[in-house]
Amino acid sequence: MGWSLRARLFHWVTVIAITVQWIIGLSLLGGMAMAGNVWLTAHLSLGLVLLALTLLRLGSRIFDHAPRRARSPLAAVVATLGHAGLYALLLLVPLTGWLGYRPAPFMPPPLAFGLLPMPVLAGVEGVSSRTILGLHALLTWVLVALVALHGLAALFHAVVLRDGVLGGML
Repeated sequence: MGWSLRARLFHWVTVIAITVQWIIGLSLLGGMAMAGNVWLTAHLSLGLVLLALTLLRLGSRIFDHAPRRARSPLAAVVATLGHAGLYALLLLVPLTGWLGYRPAPFMPPPLAFGLLPMPVLAGVEGVSSRTILGLHALLTWVLVALVALHGLAALFHAVVLRDGVLGGML
């Protein structure tokens, strides 16, 4: 037995959103990070979507429990820690990006999706925006690495173990 349709939709929409977000983020690092830039607005907007999507996913886990599978205690611990790490990063990466964003003085706040004013968060006292954005970048790369490991684990289950784990999410 696999995951529910709701869980699978949350999973694959998150995968697509992370991929798009990462591509936009890399392009912003390449010099496109002007305050009025449409890609920065898209990056901020998609970050809000990922944050909301992750909170909804966590809420839906009340109803969508992981399918029961026979596995070793070590595999169960590794899977639990891996998923906990993914969820933590899916919350921390958008939050640090939002905390670190500072528009130029006298600029209006960015408009999420070009429509809704996004509040600029107060930040953390004694910590510069640059430091928070550095943490955001670091956490993003940790998320990318953990997503890659997650994908490799799924392939390992499909190709080596042939236990149906990957099929449960397709």
